[in-house]
Amino acid sequence: MGRKNLKFVSISEAVKELKNTLMMQSELKKQEEIKPLIEGFGNFEIRKDRIKMHPLDFVDRNGLWIKSDSSEQFYYGVDLVEIFIDLVNSKPPEIIAEVYSRIEMVSAKVARHPKTDGTGILVETGMEKFECIQCGHCCLDLSDAFETSVPDSDVLRWERENRYDILDWVVSFVGLNDIWVNPKTDEPVDRCPWLRKLPKKDKYICRIHETKPDHCRNFPKSKRHAIDNDCKGFSAE
Repeated sequence: MGRKNLKFVSISEAVKELKNTLMMQSELKKQEEIKPLIEGFGNFEIRKDRIKMHPLDFVDRNGLWIKSDSSEQFYYGVDLVEIFIDLVNSKPPEIIAEVYSRIEMVSAKVARHPKTDGTGILVETGMEKFECIQCGHCCLDLSDAFETSVPDSDVLRWERENRYDILDWVVSFVGLNDIWVNPKTDEPVDRCPWLRKLPKKDKYICRIHETKPDHCRNFPKSKRHAIDNDCKGFSAE
């Protein structure tokens, strides 16, 4: 095994990553991950429940009742993540590092930045264990793709390269560049149009690999990102 892949993040950057990760989870997954962590902070009683938030609201909301001292309130969705992040922000760096380790599924500890001497978190990302096996999983089913749009930087690069074969599959509107939209039907496709299966192999190649979208090039963004997207590039641990 080669050298460990390390990164240093400030406390605020770490908390922001935690929020982004939790916001991507299903409602039940949010509760499953947040409940034991809040209970670990102490002074809280938590119970699961399902209620209607308003008499005219016909949808049951799954959430958590969180009781502290004499107050008790029901949280779900964004509000549950927000109250959790507020609690995390109030904790010392050592607790934040522990929470980061559990949610991001990595090893993390409090450390000092080698140049600024500021307090932050040193993370063993685990990304040195990642190796793309060309299974095509991240491109075969775009219905649950992590991103189906690209930034202007990708579009501008394709324009400079005269890659109108790619641009034909991009629809830009109000600052968004949606991909991949069939130019003949104007409908989004189910799988990446640039994916090609190798003959007699369960492997795929990208036909625009040299200039593919940055978010494809940087996939997965983290070990947790890979796990959430069922990426097969991590060896069994």
